[in-house]
Amino acid sequence: MKTNTVLVIDGASLAIALREVPDFFYTVSAEAPAVICCRVSPTQKAVLASGVKSHTGKLVLGIGDGGNDVGMIQVSDIGVGIVGK
Repeated sequence: MKTNTVLVIDGASLAIALREVPDFFYTVSAEAPAVICCRVSPTQKAVLASGVKSHTGKLVLGIGDGGNDVGMIQVSDIGVGIVGK
């Protein structure tokens, strides 16, 4: 993969990728300099954090600003909750 590319995926496409080709998805994601997941469910956020941990063996930092981020923050090695106005 080129190092100047970014992977952008929405929640519906992510569900298909994780169901049909999870190893391929995590391999491509690990090689990309940035991965942007938009419109994903709270469960998908937690699954992504845990999948990245198990696939790469690296530490995962989960940052969230709302209740829908709690699962992701809890499965991350380092969880950060941001409080806004």
